[in-house]
Amino acid sequence: MITVGELEDLLNTAPAPIRQGYQRADARRTYLEGLIQTLLLAQEARRRGLDRDPQVVAAIRRRLSQRTEQVEIIDAITPSSITDEEVARFFEAHRRDYQRPEYRRATAVITATREAATQAAAELRSAQGDMRRVREVVRRAAGDAAVALEGDLGYFERSGAASTPDRPAVDPALAAAVYGLQRLMDVTTTPATLADGRFAVAVMTGQRPSTSHGLSDPNVVASIRGALLRERRERREQELLRELRARLRPEVHEERLQLIRMTPGELGTVPVLAPPQPPERHER
Repeated sequence: MITVGELEDLLNTAPAPIRQGYQRADARRTYLEGLIQTLLLAQEARRRGLDRDPQVVAAIRRRLSQRTEQVEIIDAITPSSITDEEVARFFEAHRRDYQRPEYRRATAVITATREAATQAAAELRSAQGDMRRVREVVRRAAGDAAVALEGDLGYFERSGAASTPDRPAVDPALAAAVYGLQRLMDVTTTPATLADGRFAVAVMTGQRPSTSHGLSDPNVVASIRGALLRERRERREQELLRELRARLRPEVHEERLQLIRMTPGELGTVPVLAPPQPPERHER
């Protein structure tokens, strides 16, 4: 039996555009007929014992798992639960992700004499942006020095500070020369005198413009709120699983796993299976 209240609740769970269509009596009748068909087939499935089919049981378990996550995690932790103060604290802790200086990248030739550096600069200009020829100049002029990275300095700030901790800083004089260039593949005009007394010329191979986004940018606020929401939901999921394990105490008998015999598949002794997927989540 389907009561008026049950039918009303089901209709009102539909998305707004679809729910609007149910304002018509004929649409509600069509929905009811479909529901009756579903109930009849479900009743017949129970009569035949299909509700005890392993695949059906597994599907019901997955659906119940998804519904539990929906209630305990998705519905319980909503975007509105993230406060403006939390967003501001996240922004301050990750300011460099939203406000970065300009970074440039360069390939350099470092030599012992100014004359050698001047000659290398001429060869770099004659390469006309062909990186293969640029690397040949680096290897020929630098000998064993910097050949491993083929002269690549990576990305660095105007001060010479590297963009990542795993790269060494660039000599300030060389960094200033690279930042004096106008376009990609331009070559420094004169050799830069390095702190250790050597000389260097470089070709600019990359440029990342500076970025400056603040909390006045709604996209920044939305991205932070989304990150905090995902973090909080993941934390709640782990807490829920710990609570359930502590209360229900599931046991795994590793030795019994060895008793399982797999039916050979077409591509080998074990069927090719997709890894188990986590329950679907419906973001709100």
